Amino acid sequence: MNAMPGADYIYPNVTEIARRGGLLERWGLAEPLGCTYVEVPADFIKNRTEVERTGQEIGSMLSRSSVEHLYEQDTGLPGTLAYLLHTEPAIPRRDQHGRLVKAELRWRDRDWVTAFGDMLLEIEDHLGVPPEIIEIHPGDRKNTHADIVEAMHTLIAAHWNAFGVEPLVLLENHSEQSVSTGGRIRAFWETLKRLHPEIAGLAGIALDPWHLRAAAREEFPASIGEVPPEALRGLHIHNNLMLPTVEDTIPWPEVFSAVRSLPGRTCIKPVVYQKSRVAEAIGFCEKMLAARQAVYAAPPA
Repeated sequence: MNAMPGADYIYPNVTEIARRGGLLERWGLAEPLGCTYVEVPADFIKNRTEVERTGQEIGSMLSRSSVEHLYEQDTGLPGTLAYLLHTEPAIPRRDQHGRLVKAELRWRDRDWVTAFGDMLLEIEDHLGVPPEIIEIHPGDRKNTHADIVEAMHTLIAAHWNAFGVEPLVLLENHSEQSVSTGGRIRAFWETLKRLHPEIAGLAGIALDPWHLRAAAREEFPASIGEVPPEALRGLHIHNNLMLPTVEDTIPWPEVFSAVRSLPGRTCIKPVVYQKSRVAEAIGFCEKMLAARQAVYAAPPA
């Protein structure tokens, strides 16, 4: 499969990859499907196995020792390999005692942001190459839009200082977090352009239409129309983490119409976790993009 014009595919973090794995194993799965990037998880400690392997509690930022225990270190990485680092989503997880624990994203706390950035740098140093893209999540409403913008600026600067590169940092909307609807995405983007216009080309939104619909409900068409096109740099395609279909309640033609109208390329991540379903999910995206293209190319009646 080859990516359609205007879209680059991200191979998702499938469950068949042992632990957090490494880059080469993922690239071996992604390359035959024509994917441009692979997704690498950068959650905090997230399950009992990781607690046992590292001695850290669920919800803790990874120490360097934990990074070395949880990630593979590959050699001979091809120059074409590129990856996305998907960071802590702040979702509830059960600890070793069966209690639900949810990590707090503290973008309002500069020391916390520095520690968060240091953890990412440790992962990247161990993997051997920095990421092209970093995805972060908004967290709760204690984090203002300005807090998140400042954190994105800090992360970009930290990577420049450490590796001499500036990754694309994307904020993912979430129905149960502070940036959930098209209006809030627009307000966030206006804040970014006001506070740090110099990073507008290095930042953006990874739009999750399923979460947008969960938050906006019947106002979904208006809500997606509020997302600034210049901010839309990534797209997560799924139906509640299942394969998308044309029968879904999400109006996929409208979503892909927005993608087709973008001035530049966008990154599409099919959010499915079974290796056997990735090709089908990419195929769905290709068909939707091609269908929209066919509509635009049709001669006038």
